Amino acid sequence: MIRKSLAFVFIFAALAIVSTASASSTNDSIQGEWAGVFSIAGHTADVQLKFDVDGSSLTGTVFSEHTGPGTVTDGKWKDGKLTCTLKFEKHESIEFWGTLKDGKLAGEFKTEGTTGTWTATRK
Repeated sequence: MIRKSLAFVFIFAALAIVSTASASSTNDSIQGEWAGVFSIAGHTADVQLKFDVDGSSLTGTVFSEHTGPGTVTDGKWKDGKLTCTLKFEKHESIEFWGTLKDGKLAGEFKTEGTTGTWTATRK
């Protein structure tokens, strides 16, 4: 009886660990602050990103010297992929998409009729 109880405890613990790791990798793994770089038309700009994840919904804030402060809107985070729009008071909105791989974010963005690339690492 004790062996069955111990086996149950170990199985339950293993399932809890797998469940937590799975949820973290699909929902919360980009939660928090990121330091990044936008690259477009031969120019680069440092960018600070803060993502908030609730299920597959993605919100947050963004800042660069070029754009000023902005917000993350219409955001989705699912299966390691993100899409959103970055909206600013003094800059055209930026369509933004990317993926998480090996703990780093990378993707593309489109603004003012031009497409660029971006990368970010967790702060």
